[in-house]
Amino acid sequence: MKKKDFAKFGYLFAAIVVLIIFLVYTNLQERKVEERREEALTPLIAASSLDGCSYVVISKAGEDDVELLKQDGKWYVQLPEKVFPALPGDVDDFFDYFNAIRPESVVSEDNAAFADFGVDDESGVSVRFFATKESDSPVAELVMGKSGPDYYSVYARKAGDNTTYLIPENQSTLWNRRAKLWRDTYPFRESREDIHSIAIHTADETFTIVLGDDGFWAFGDGDPNTVNQEETVGLISRLTGLVGLSLVDDEDSEHGLDDPEWEFELGVGERTVTLSVSREIEQKRYVRNSELDQVYEISAAPLQGIKTARKDYVQHEDDTEEAGMNTGADEEAPEE
Repeated sequence: MKKKDFAKFGYLFAAIVVLIIFLVYTNLQERKVEERREEALTPLIAASSLDGCSYVVISKAGEDDVELLKQDGKWYVQLPEKVFPALPGDVDDFFDYFNAIRPESVVSEDNAAFADFGVDDESGVSVRFFATKESDSPVAELVMGKSGPDYYSVYARKAGDNTTYLIPENQSTLWNRRAKLWRDTYPFRESREDIHSIAIHTADETFTIVLGDDGFWAFGDGDPNTVNQEETVGLISRLTGLVGLSLVDDEDSEHGLDDPEWEFELGVGERTVTLSVSREIEQKRYVRNSELDQVYEISAAPLQGIKTARKDYVQHEDDTEEAGMNTGADEEAPEE
């Protein structure tokens, strides 16, 4: 083989080696990119890390913080003057969303681009989860930004991280609301099993029904008459099932609560809560919860025909006999 041929062969071999090195390098880089992408697209909040969380702070520059806190198994929203029960369903939706939040793609790794996606300190919404209100540092913190290319997605990043992600599901109403909009709309959200007494006050009379140790309701003032159990449970169900159309923050005499039509004083555990109910006004009524010092506007329909007289809760003999007859009618007659 001539010297010239050796040179050509050497050049060809070198080219092949360079090509092989290039292909190997390219393949390794693709693998690294894919591995990094898989790592980047894991959930933004580690699984189960929010399970023990009992305090949440939602912050945006120039606006008041929204604080949600859990006390005795219930979630509350912090108002300037007090804590107020939060809507349980909305709190559940809030945690469900952040427990499952997972990016669709990485859109930037440059903190200089934060403002473009609304995740900068000025326009982003910081959502911080704490184990307790006394905790020094959050268990998780995200910054929520603008809506994505369509309204159904949103930009977000982890606090302290330069990577901005596109999240495929946008539920911005969960973090873009004032504290008052977190308030529960139920005037009296309590479990029926926790209620052990109810006093009914009207213009004509006042009487009390209490739950005995035997599990039966009885008049609390020594009245020997038997209480109609079904009517009593039905009344409590009505009161615990009331839903407000809105919460009224500008209470005045027009709501009629300076002279309510009825007042229901309920014993709930060691607490006493009075529900004052106005007369019907344009197919609506107003209810004040004494414990929360809050007025609710409700539809008049759920209280239509409500019984507020003592005689309505007396179990009459004919009622008992009728119940017995109905029970007997369901039983098969013995064969002769």
